[in-house]
Amino acid sequence: MKEFEWLGKHPEEKAKYKGEYIAVVGERIVGHGKDPKVVIEEAKKISPKPLIVKVPKSELMIV
Repeated sequence: MKEFEWLGKHPEEKAKYKGEYIAVVGERIVGHGKDPKVVIEEAKKISPKPLIVKVPKSELMIV
């Protein structure tokens, strides 16, 4: 899925939305917010199958 690959290559974009749900279509974030239902509804206006991801508030580092 190209959206998942794009997110992996652009962690700085994902980091802008810590603690929120984001909707990705193609190579752009098309919606974000704390309520996943609202994010999904907005994203589906753009694409029938958006990628919805919950961005963690902090990254877990395993050493």
